[in-house]
Amino acid sequence: MIIDLNDDFDVVSPLPEEWLVLRMRIARDKLLETSDHRMVSDAPWDRQAWTIYRQALRDFPSTWTPSDTVEFPDAPA
Repeated sequence: MIIDLNDDFDVVSPLPEEWLVLRMRIARDKLLETSDHRMVSDAPWDRQAWTIYRQALRDFPSTWTPSDTVEFPDAPA
């Protein structure tokens, strides 16, 4: 999933790196929040795949180089 971090701004100059990091974390946190329900113990889907996906989202900030876009891992099918 690719997200444009400048999407809400009419930007003439690049956003400061701190803003990009903050916006990336907000987007990442929303992805984690929307997948919380996938972790219930009696879930009918592949819980292991969702666990791996959610861990990849948690680890993502340490590997991301700040830029105007961010490409998060794709959610399991």
